[in-house]
Amino acid sequence: STNSGPFPVACRCASAMAIQPEFEHEDKWEEFLEKTDPRKRVEKKFQGYTWSFGRDEDDEGFTRECVILEAPTAQETEPRHVKAKLTPSHLKLEVNGKVVIDDDFCDCRWLDVEASYWELETKTEKAGERIKSLRYLLYVRSDCPKYITGALFEREKAAAPGQDDDSDDDTADTRIRQIANLKEPEPRRDEDVYFSEEEEFSDYECEGCGSKSVNVMKKAEDREFKVYCNDCPYVAKADLGKEAPSIRRQREIDEARARKKKEKERKKLAEKLSIQDQVPVDLAELEEVD
Repeated sequence: STNSGPFPVACRCASAMAIQPEFEHEDKWEEFLEKTDPRKRVEKKFQGYTWSFGRDEDDEGFTRECVILEAPTAQETEPRHVKAKLTPSHLKLEVNGKVVIDDDFCDCRWLDVEASYWELETKTEKAGERIKSLRYLLYVRSDCPKYITGALFEREKAAAPGQDDDSDDDTADTRIRQIANLKEPEPRRDEDVYFSEEEEFSDYECEGCGSKSVNVMKKAEDREFKVYCNDCPYVAKADLGKEAPSIRRQREIDEARARKKKEKERKKLAEKLSIQDQVPVDLAELEEVD
């Protein structure tokens, strides 16, 4: 088969899960992976229709990037009841004499009008009810590097101002750049392993005036090592077991990561319990059990 559009980059984004970002950027990186995962088709719901961006086969059997727009219809709806006018910048869709969509696209550069088409589809829900809908496949041009992840129509943007300001920047180039610019954390080290950076070993400071101009030594009259300040007469006991900054930061990150994991598990459990309390009883399933 032939792939077109920017999808290969999305594949690379999904495989980029092996990349480990710095702790401070983990949440943002997880959001990026969630957004760029080609296996997850996020459905956006609006009044009278829903749409999602992903992949589908065209008439020739090739897998292509497309927006799948769906609108519920009456069971008796036939092709003759549908009127659709599609241009690169606008879609007008009427079903049974009722206007479902009559709006401009937010971007007129991505749509392949000739390849796009609509069809009527009947599905059976879990409860056994058969539902009919119109399914419009809007294919992305092969020379368009953009991902359709923001607002599709102008009215969507108007209904949620400010939420899709960065949608025009969601392209193959920006995704590659975001991966390339990701800064990974320093290699994990054991307590007896240090990097040869000066700050690893010069972390002592005067407890009296805060000066870092100090000497750690054990004079003839001293029973232990002490910190002697060069800027004031203050003398203090030297903590020879003091953690190197890198080790201390590593420990603090481990503790913060453990707290975050525990909080996520707590929220996940709360959501699961909430869903269980709200799930309606399916009488058809109960009859089957009986």
